[in-house]
Amino acid sequence: MKRRFAIPALAAALAATAISAFAQAPAGAAAAGSGASYWLGRWDGRLEIGEGGVPFSVRVVDGGALLDLPGEELYGYPSASATASADGLRLSFRFGGGLLELTGRLDGGRVAGAFSQGAAGGAFSMGRSAEPPAPGVERAARGADGAALYGTLLSPSAGSGRPPLVILHAGLGAADRDGDNYNSRGRHRALRALAEALAARGVASYRYDKRGSGASTWLVPSEEDQSYEAWIADLAAVAAVLARSGEYSGVWLLGLNDGAAIAAAAANALRAAGAPVAGLVVACASADGVRDAYAKAVARAPEGLRAEGEALVASLSAGHIVDPVSSYYSDAFRPSEAELAAYRGPCLLVQGNMDMQATLADLLALRAARPDALVSMPARMNHVLKDVSQDVEDNRAAFADPSYPVSAELVDAIAGFIEGTFVGLP
Repeated sequence: MKRRFAIPALAAALAATAISAFAQAPAGAAAAGSGASYWLGRWDGRLEIGEGGVPFSVRVVDGGALLDLPGEELYGYPSASATASADGLRLSFRFGGGLLELTGRLDGGRVAGAFSQGAAGGAFSMGRSAEPPAPGVERAARGADGAALYGTLLSPSAGSGRPPLVILHAGLGAADRDGDNYNSRGRHRALRALAEALAARGVASYRYDKRGSGASTWLVPSEEDQSYEAWIADLAAVAAVLARSGEYSGVWLLGLNDGAAIAAAAANALRAAGAPVAGLVVACASADGVRDAYAKAVARAPEGLRAEGEALVASLSAGHIVDPVSSYYSDAFRPSEAELAAYRGPCLLVQGNMDMQATLADLLALRAARPDALVSMPARMNHVLKDVSQDVEDNRAAFADPSYPVSAELVDAIAGFIEGTFVGLP
């Protein structure tokens, strides 16, 4: 669901037209033109507004640009358009308060120019970021239709031979390769933290920006056009290619939150194709995690089929397996429990004891679908895999603060599951 929040510092400075980070999915951004390759990468700068200024960063990618306003806890906001030449760059971002446009020219390795939003505006400047890149290698995988899905491959230290590989899939919506979503304040970088912890345990990982998120935002026209089925097909395609590479001892899939349904469905698709993955990890998942997607399918259904669809949503929300369904809904409705029950390979269910979103009832429903699955319940882990205290505000803070540590119990469970040494809860 989209969220709206104000950007107070800019709103105060640009009194004429306040910028608000209304998560309005941008229309397809134009790919940067000639000279675009020079601009690729991260740039840091300041919007000069009155006293001082507002720090910002943009990451220019093949499809457009992603904007960070750290002072306003806004990260990875995708551009509505991005064009570049050998010495000039023009970016626009569609906010609730109107179109924010930045136009600059290259001068001595830095960029200087002007920004505007309606009648308000000012100057800006930026240069290449000094922030070190995330550990790992930037690598584009190919989706089911050949589209480039940008991601990060993180391997253990050299000399580890053919390590096991876990493909990390974020939740639904605009959640990117790190698990973060520009519709929410702050960032937690849960999947990045997990990838780094697994590498220290000898486990390689690949995490990517699925369609409609991060550097892959512009593969779909708008947030409403994101496709559950496309995500499944993409994950299956990525896993198949990495498995065939011969670089890894095996390939595992991990789905975080609502992404667990995607991972389970992709695992089933690969098994049906004769290329099963080595195992599946379901992390902090609701038993009806794709309910919103199903509700959308019902809303788009012909009028005569909506009653059936509404009944299906009610059954899924109650934790019931829905089988059979009519041919119309057979593709649209793929509940987590049903996908998990259909999966025949090794499975690990992980539920944080401090998770305030997915509940013990969800875990029990998923385990009922797969009674033979191993179960881990890290004592301090919350919904985004971070260790927190029993304080509710501390739990919530971890959703917007990457400094919270990823659960060590989670890392132990996944590493042990892959090694075949993890016993799990009775």
